[in-house]
Amino acid sequence: MKRFKEAALLLVTTLVLALGTTAAPRAQVAEPTPTPDPHTYSDAGMNFTAPPEAYLLGRREVDVQQLGQDLQPVARWIIRPGKENAVVIDLSMESYEGAPEQWEGQFESQMHGAADGVLIKNKTPISLLNGMPAQFVEITMGSGFDSRKEFAVVWGDGTRGVVLSVAGTLGAVSSEQARTMLRNVTAVRYPTGRGD
Repeated sequence: MKRFKEAALLLVTTLVLALGTTAAPRAQVAEPTPTPDPHTYSDAGMNFTAPPEAYLLGRREVDVQQLGQDLQPVARWIIRPGKENAVVIDLSMESYEGAPEQWEGQFESQMHGAADGVLIKNKTPISLLNGMPAQFVEITMGSGFDSRKEFAVVWGDGTRGVVLSVAGTLGAVSSEQARTMLRNVTAVRYPTGRGD
């Protein structure tokens, strides 16, 4: 009988403590930790928001000190997954401390060196949403049924070379559609002296 009374007292004490602890948070209303928006990539030098119909495939933070001399993907989205006209939006970066206006030339050289049959044309100077100068380029790769079309916004921020592109099979995306998909981007010269 003594064990039954001890168990009952323990149960009542546990219920009182449980009710007391659940009442306190309701009164204080704890704010949930915000979940990063799957459409947005943001760091000290840039911000991009993918179209609402895009699905995030992956995103990672890369310390600028860890960037090498080759482009590294940092974020990827897909639009119309599983369809023949699916397109992929890629954000890639590499270490580049040269003059920002010379980055597009280095990017073009790398693209030609990376694969055969790369044609880069229709290079157009543009400004990002906040006025940062960039280049919009059209890239065709491969041949026959393996041909792919890519449109890219290319800029240097004094620390990195950045490429934001949309790619798919021939006819999956037009220049105008690509500009719309990639338009929500701003950039500044990367703040020096930061450790991120």
